Amino acid sequence: MFDILTYFASAEIYWLILLLITFGAITQSAIGIGFGIPACFLVLIDPSMVPSCIVLMGSFLALSNGILSIKDVIKVDLIYSFSGRVVGSLLAIPLLFLTIGTKYYLITFGVLLLIVTYLSARKWDIVATKKNITVAGAASGLMGTLIGIGGPPMAIVYQNSTAKNVVATLNMFFGIGALFTVILFIYFNIINLPELMKSLYLAPALIIGTMIGRKKNIKDFVSKNLKSLIILVCFLSAVIIIIDAILTS
Repeated sequence: MFDILTYFASAEIYWLILLLITFGAITQSAIGIGFGIPACFLVLIDPSMVPSCIVLMGSFLALSNGILSIKDVIKVDLIYSFSGRVVGSLLAIPLLFLTIGTKYYLITFGVLLLIVTYLSARKWDIVATKKNITVAGAASGLMGTLIGIGGPPMAIVYQNSTAKNVVATLNMFFGIGALFTVILFIYFNIINLPELMKSLYLAPALIIGTMIGRKKNIKDFVSKNLKSLIILVCFLSAVIIIIDAILTS
């Protein structure tokens, strides 16, 4: 039960995944999004980890970061974003059981994300209204449940807001939202002992990534470059998603 090779193909694969998760944890802790980026690589390295382990670890990571910055969370926004997240997650569950290949989800989300990222880079100053937050929450729940990447829709909505509030609110949103998805996954028997054990073996990456991502110099950098960082992460997410779709077709 406690042998790494019981849950990972090789020690080399384990260390590679550990590195990817550490990178994702740093990004998530610093910007409030980005943990799902490793999911696209994991589809190729260990498909069994997506989306179950990513959602499970992402829930713990985001929620812990949100709690650590609870004073900066825009609490009223959580009501609207989380209501959308619930709807998106519920819509995604039946799609997981359809025979439609994952590549179709990847291509669709990847192209849409590229379009939205392009518009944002072209000075499309979207405002974090209640309506936009709710819609973004639904899109995040749908994407996060299907492919393990749910950050970009919410990040795009918050791109022009104050950095410390954005990071704290996004982390709390994803923490609560992913926890809801974890409960659904357990109920539908998508998360079991193997997924739990894999996540536990990768827990050191979450801790190290959080410690690095919350360092003061990194926070200061994020505060000065939030919108550019959000656009960069969203662009990378879109490109990686599309590449994954091509490689898995």
